[in-house]
Amino acid sequence: MTHSGDLVGVAFGELPVGLDVEKVDPGVDVDGVARVALSADEVRELAEYDGIAKARAFTAYWTRREAVLKATGEGLRGELRGPVPAGIQVQELEVGADHRAALAVVTSEPPIVRIEDATQLLS
Repeated sequence: MTHSGDLVGVAFGELPVGLDVEKVDPGVDVDGVARVALSADEVRELAEYDGIAKARAFTAYWTRREAVLKATGEGLRGELRGPVPAGIQVQELEVGADHRAALAVVTSEPPIVRIEDATQLLS
């Protein structure tokens, strides 16, 4: 389960899953947080961006990492900067321009993902 801004996400399946959604924050200290939360390669890739594009790229990296840590059961106490462990598939999800989201599934096969808008259930 995850939430950020006005989005809430729930993922479930027959295998362990992790889901993260984050609102893109143009005011975040991308460089500062990236140094402690992302791999050296990702930090180098972020240097190619600026402004809101940099915040969006950082948020995409972050959601992938957090989804993996949720799928493995480690949560944020796990190793943020490490590589995606073998046997985990990560997929970015389209949730609009203001947010980034990712799903991680503990499997060697590409996951089958179905996204449903549950707005009507919540009103």
